[in-house]
Amino acid sequence: MIELREITAHQAGIDADDRTCRCQNIELLAPEPIVEYLQQLYQFGHDAFDGCVFFKSSRKHIRVATLPMAIPPGPDIDRVGLELLRIDMATPRISTVAAMTWGRRAGRNAVDTSQQQCLAYLRRNPIALTDRQLSGCTGRGFVIIRHETHPLGVGFLESTRPEDDHCGQMRSMYPSAFSAELQETSPFGNPR
Repeated sequence: MIELREITAHQAGIDADDRTCRCQNIELLAPEPIVEYLQQLYQFGHDAFDGCVFFKSSRKHIRVATLPMAIPPGPDIDRVGLELLRIDMATPRISTVAAMTWGRRAGRNAVDTSQQQCLAYLRRNPIALTDRQLSGCTGRGFVIIRHETHPLGVGFLESTRPEDDHCGQMRSMYPSAFSAELQETSPFGNPR
């Protein structure tokens, strides 16, 4: 589990003026454990999160934003940045939007799909991965799904061990709200 350590706005380089006080539900977090976790899991590169600050926006989520961060005048701010990790699980899960943002950089636990696998993933169907696709995966857990280097989101890899019944089986974690319109059509221009 990620060990979280709170830091102050001043330590993160954010001016604590009247506007930042309107962000009531935000705790700034030390970047080191988060970046280290993501680096070990996905090998995004050491500079992937340069200039970013990390927030704990609830018991469930860590969000990320870049500096300098300007909070516009107006009503109270509900959220800042984009969702990075869901942390209320046995294994923290990278969000779909974070996978789409940083997934192209992933050097580990990223699966490049065929057109048929991509369509199955987008329709939230399970996918059987090849030995070659499994070679860059470290084991059971969340993987980034790509097609032709374009990051699509997250899947859950059941196992990479050949002796397991579910070896190479990947469950789509593509958001159902995104998937609904693809049930009858194909993003590749051909009918279902």
